[in-house]
Amino acid sequence: MHKKFVLFCADALALAASLMLASSTSDASTNNVDLSLTGGTVAGYTAAQPFQELPVSFTMTNHGSIATSVDFQFTITNATASGEDYVCPTVGDGFNINADTPFCEPGVLRAHKQTSAAILVTPSISSGTVIVQACANDEAGHHDPVPGNNCKSVSIPIR
Repeated sequence: MHKKFVLFCADALALAASLMLASSTSDASTNNVDLSLTGGTVAGYTAAQPFQELPVSFTMTNHGSIATSVDFQFTITNATASGEDYVCPTVGDGFNINADTPFCEPGVLRAHKQTSAAILVTPSISSGTVIVQACANDEAGHHDPVPGNNCKSVSIPIR
């Protein structure tokens, strides 16, 4: 009888441990942040002349199930931008704030919501291609299950 009781307790503990592991695994997969970016030139222009100011806009979406503090990180190739060239509205009220170049930190992005930012760049070349890249960053460092869609590059031919 004592031996059966010990085996019963061992089986019960193993079952409880497996249920807790399954529960924590399912919580981890449903409580995540999945950021993505889309972007393009403002008004849809496809090429530009040298030394024109070029507006580029990006939209970040949180496809995940939790809110997180986010930022846009900009990288510019063959062009320049100063701190005043960033358009960085805060999440919720849309108040334009000064960017911490090359970052724009709009605030906390709730689950299934979007926020946008833009940058005005001036080509530093007389011909070739200007590239403006933005990457979505989760400042809290949550695991992003689809990190391949966190950056978007916009290429603008200069002629």
